[in-house]
Amino acid sequence: MYHTTGLSGDEVVELCALVHSAETGPGDKKWPPSLGLFDSVVVTLTYMRRNRVQEELAETYGTSQPTVSRAISVITPLIKKVLAPYVPTAEDLDERCQYLVDGTLLPCWSWPAHRSYTPASTRPPA
Repeated sequence: MYHTTGLSGDEVVELCALVHSAETGPGDKKWPPSLGLFDSVVVTLTYMRRNRVQEELAETYGTSQPTVSRAISVITPLIKKVLAPYVPTAEDLDERCQYLVDGTLLPCWSWPAHRSYTPASTRPPA
């Protein structure tokens, strides 16, 4: 489960408990009953982490693409709501450290850009 959702089985169960206990209004939509809470959370986490196509998730979980879509649209804001208290603010972070967010694009070292380290035969023209 970790490789598809990024969470262990116990962490998914804990997240399900948080989502289940989240205060929702009387008009708020619930997760699809055919999937249930656990599978709705797993489908949503897998969709967010792996960017899998909804039709593929539907096939994997034996349901329809519209059901997967409903699960994702209902569970995503609930996950955001229940995890918001655990998200650190800039003031909470140690300023002596560097932090990378998953998916961050960073510049890479380029040997050709540093002429003194590159053999003359592989250097780009000046």
